[in-house]
Amino acid sequence: MKHLFLLLAFLPFFLSAQEDAKYLEGAVPVENGKVVFTKEIQIPSLSQNEVYETALKWAEERFNNEDCRVVYQNRDKGEMAATGKEYIIFSSTALSLDRSKMSYQVLIYCQDQLCTIKLTNIRYDYDVAYQREPEKYIAEEWITDENSIRKGKLNRISGKFRRKTIDFADELFTGAMNAFGQQAMQTQAVTPTPSKEAETAPVKETKPAAQSGAIQNGPEGFTRMDAGNIPNTLKQLLPNSDMRIKMADNNLNESKAEWKGISTLFGKEIASFSADANSAFCKGVKEGEIYTIQFSKKPFSQDAVWMILECKMQGLTPDGNNQTVIGEIVNVWIK
Repeated sequence: MKHLFLLLAFLPFFLSAQEDAKYLEGAVPVENGKVVFTKEIQIPSLSQNEVYETALKWAEERFNNEDCRVVYQNRDKGEMAATGKEYIIFSSTALSLDRSKMSYQVLIYCQDQLCTIKLTNIRYDYDVAYQREPEKYIAEEWITDENSIRKGKLNRISGKFRRKTIDFADELFTGAMNAFGQQAMQTQAVTPTPSKEAETAPVKETKPAAQSGAIQNGPEGFTRMDAGNIPNTLKQLLPNSDMRIKMADNNLNESKAEWKGISTLFGKEIASFSADANSAFCKGVKEGEIYTIQFSKKPFSQDAVWMILECKMQGLTPDGNNQTVIGEIVNVWIK
């Protein structure tokens, strides 16, 4: 009887240890230095187009508001992307609420008999009582093994972010798998663990191929910069600048647009803005065409332009009465 009492007394600790094991070493996968949660859903009976249709229906239902929406679709390539901002809640009582807003990107790849979903570009805005501005973290510096585990246990602060992010990924992937129903015969969570050498190996710089209609020689007084190397300090200035969009090969212009930001989609640097769906630009721009986004100090003037992004049109996504225009950045010019 004494042994039974001891067993019952320690049972909660055993269960807690088993639960924590789910969140310990290797639970947050890293690919080339980026946190990327990946899920492969195998559907033996479906073609690429059928996989795409099912995935798109799920994505449009899952990401269906201003903060969470599908931002890119390419049926021919079987690709789509969504972005989201949602709260993850650590604890909630009648007197206090401990939570953080998490922003993320979901990339979906569709092939014959296979749907691959990646959750990445994870960032956190954490409101704290001792300062007005939220504390900002990125997943790569906050929830990886080296940053959130110490002596085999989760750290008190970063550990709770790690735990809730893993739970979020599991729920997201389960929802996608359920969308395929009984057809999803096999599922697989992909958790690569690259070596440190692979993570830190230098990448050989390659120059982008010249695009038809793109500026081959930079504007006078401007210096070219690689799209992947734009400093965050400059990115933070873009929302507060006036901007103009101009087509390279015709007179289509757009002056009433809302800047959405720079992100990475399917390995490409992407610039996004929103404009009236009935504007001449949105109605006239075609996939693959080159246009420029010019940023100026307020009020806009050509002499005050300090950054130019040259973009190759990738697609349009409905955004209420507007369209979100998505373009691959092919050149960046800084004054």
